[in-house]
Amino acid sequence: MPKSKIIKAVVDDEVSLKQSLTRLQVIAHDVRNSELEKWTENELVGYPSEDSVPEYRRVKSVNFIYSGINNYTLKVDKAPLDPSFLGTEILDQVTNVRFDQSISALESFLGDTSSVIYLDRSILAAKVQERSDGGLQCFSIKQVIPIAFFQNAIAEVKNRVLKSLLLLEEEYGNLDDLGVDISSQSSTKINYVNYKINSDVLHIQVDPPTEVDEPVSRKIAWNIIVPIIVGIICAVAGSVATKLLGA
Repeated sequence: MPKSKIIKAVVDDEVSLKQSLTRLQVIAHDVRNSELEKWTENELVGYPSEDSVPEYRRVKSVNFIYSGINNYTLKVDKAPLDPSFLGTEILDQVTNVRFDQSISALESFLGDTSSVIYLDRSILAAKVQERSDGGLQCFSIKQVIPIAFFQNAIAEVKNRVLKSLLLLEEEYGNLDDLGVDISSQSSTKINYVNYKINSDVLHIQVDPPTEVDEPVSRKIAWNIIVPIIVGIICAVAGSVATKLLGA
């Protein structure tokens, strides 16, 4: 079937990822998917705590460079720094990097023309000098993050937006009005669609819906048919019993 314009806009990169997330946030609110709504909000404004940062926003890096003086006399610039000079305790703190900024801030890293992004760790210079017995005097220390990390993270967000919109359109039809009327939808259908998005797209561990909404017409038909079937069975059984007794 013809796809909603907001889906085509995501596929063709006609709008920013921020705008696509905002549109999805509105629809998530309408279909009462609090998990999806919260995810879009976090991507738009940033994550409130380290614990809530999803895996695609985490990267591990033990690649450091420094500028300063090596072996007391040799001046160096952007030379590799042995991470052991930072010490185990500090390495545990800085190796695993979490990016909790907004999606716009994440995209801004892609504006750099280099293949890596540098995080300033110059505050660790004193520790390096101490552990090297003064042999390394660092004017600056930088942690290296590959630009591919940011590209992959943004691609993951875009993919989640697209898959969510596709599932919503499949169930509710065209989404271009940025509003989904669920007043005529059964709670079973709503819960199932939300469950599919939360588990398959957002990868959130949620229990599958258990409530079953049976259409009223089916309930009425069933209530009429069952007594008729029971009556027929009783009549047949009675007739058979009478013939047996008469024999």
